[in-house]
Amino acid sequence: MSLLEVKNLTLRFGGLTAVDDVSFTVDNNSITGLIGQNGAGKTTVFNLLTYVYQPNSGQVFLDGQEMKGKKPHQAVAQGLTRTFQNIRLFRNMPVIDNVKVGCLRQGKYSVPSGVFRLPSFWREEKETHKKAMELLEVFELESYADHYAGSLPYGQQRKLEICRALATNPRILLLDEPAAGMNPSETEELMSTIDKIRKHFMIAVLLIEHDMKLVMGICEKIVVLNYGRVIAEGSPEEIKNNEEVITAYLGSEV
Repeated sequence: MSLLEVKNLTLRFGGLTAVDDVSFTVDNNSITGLIGQNGAGKTTVFNLLTYVYQPNSGQVFLDGQEMKGKKPHQAVAQGLTRTFQNIRLFRNMPVIDNVKVGCLRQGKYSVPSGVFRLPSFWREEKETHKKAMELLEVFELESYADHYAGSLPYGQQRKLEICRALATNPRILLLDEPAAGMNPSETEELMSTIDKIRKHFMIAVLLIEHDMKLVMGICEKIVVLNYGRVIAEGSPEEIKNNEEVITAYLGSEV
């Protein structure tokens, strides 16, 4: 059984069909690419998967359990978390605190314990700090722990955003154009980072990306959207040689 299964997902905004009968799967511990031209419906699919929008029809299953009618924070609780096209860090907070925010979902201390700084609060704070530092070490960001997030270079901010998402203990990580704004060397480093995430955390990754070198280099499967519909799904080699995809999106030189 696939970890994530999307069945006949459809979303309309008035007379505009943004996502049209979309179906695809994401296997556990895999890297899947979701590609298409601007306006193809890729980010809208992410918004449907994370409850920002509710579909007009269709179903989404995570590990066989239907995801329906909930709120974005509940998607995180179910093990599905995301990053965004535009970096959304707490820029005026230290790097370590940005990661700790992602750890809060696992918080178990009570409100009185937090207000009065009881021993249970400090025990959990110590555990949270340790976990956050371990995550930063995975991404080689530990030396920036006390720096303000907004002071980091662009590529490091991208890594920090992914690090914070992983602090929620996801089962599947959605990356929305993670290479946007990166130079070639930063993109190469990102490819290595995404592969490291899959191997280190043993989770699935679903990514939207326009950088075809990145997509073809790390994805085992690619899903292609065009005007809200899936026009192809397969391995990088199959997608690269699909005539409909070439016509609609890739171009003859890929």
